[in-house]
Amino acid sequence: SGFFLYPPLPVKPGFYREKILNGVATWGDKWNKKWGKGPEIFTPENARVYGRWLGQRYKDRPIIWILGGDRPIENDRHREITRAMAAGLAEGDGGAHLMTFHPMGGNSSAQWFHEEPWLSFNMFQSSHGQANLPNYKMTLNAYERKPTKPVLDGEPRYEDHPINWKADKGWFDQWDVRQAAYWSMLSGACGHTYGDHNIWQMWQPDRKPISAARTPWRDALRHPGSGQMGLMRRLFESRPWQTLVPDQSLIVGDNPEGPDHCRAARAADGAFALIYSPTGKTLRIRVEKLQGENVVPWWFDPRTGKFEALATITVQKLEGGAGQAAGVEFDPPGEPGRGNDWVLVLDSAVKAFGPPGAANLYSKPTGDSK
Repeated sequence: SGFFLYPPLPVKPGFYREKILNGVATWGDKWNKKWGKGPEIFTPENARVYGRWLGQRYKDRPIIWILGGDRPIENDRHREITRAMAAGLAEGDGGAHLMTFHPMGGNSSAQWFHEEPWLSFNMFQSSHGQANLPNYKMTLNAYERKPTKPVLDGEPRYEDHPINWKADKGWFDQWDVRQAAYWSMLSGACGHTYGDHNIWQMWQPDRKPISAARTPWRDALRHPGSGQMGLMRRLFESRPWQTLVPDQSLIVGDNPEGPDHCRAARAADGAFALIYSPTGKTLRIRVEKLQGENVVPWWFDPRTGKFEALATITVQKLEGGAGQAAGVEFDPPGEPGRGNDWVLVLDSAVKAFGPPGAANLYSKPTGDSK
């Protein structure tokens, strides 16, 4: 390819601060054509050679290598091509970079490669086929496997994407984006992916749209979902979020599947907890599962990043075991319904974390910090 005739572009000092690039080694139709154009060019032998060359070329760049390219593993040959490319990448860069696998919608890398040493973390694709799809189930499926590996939703419902690729079914909006993100993050995910249907294809009116793209990509840069993912990051990084474990037992009462379904996670040491209500329904929470005698509650607005402090709760004043099991009621601001989602933040008073989302205290810059 003419692309590789050019050397890697020089990079300004400091460009990689807090940036890690995703390097897609190849798109999937080059080893499993499916709905793509192909041709299928890879064999286990040339995949290893190509991987070694690619790894060597970019060995000094902060890259996470993504294999797969939106395809499933359907036979032993597919599996061997993927393994060979991963082995080549590791030979080329000396094992310096993380690697994962981008599967077809409804699938996870854990189905085929979970126990393989080259797979640094699991990636699944909850995709764009259904509103309110419970992607947290896919997160938990990988999270609970042994050996333990991080997991994230690599392709959730994209903002401004037609539901099930059909415009007459409606379009995913900012609320759908937030719902998928918080559902997954509070079910054990190590991170999340944001996508906008118009931006990935850089659609504009003089181009043929793919799957009913409708917004010029420069206008789509202003869609609210992307900024709200930044607010979610600020919320998580204002607490030691890496200590979170999924804990649905915090929630008292019925919590069926569907748009209203709430997800909860708490720090392993009980220092804090986060509970997400997608439609702002009233929550009953077992606050005694946090450490200490006093719990400091907050509402965090995932649309704006604003927060509201609530009155401190003294756990000892609850009516013994029966009262604790009944939970403490929290009624989110506004009227319940689609778009009125809220995050309940509960802090152990002994930790004094401060307002949620107000400071990135529990993150470190990644990549080149020069």
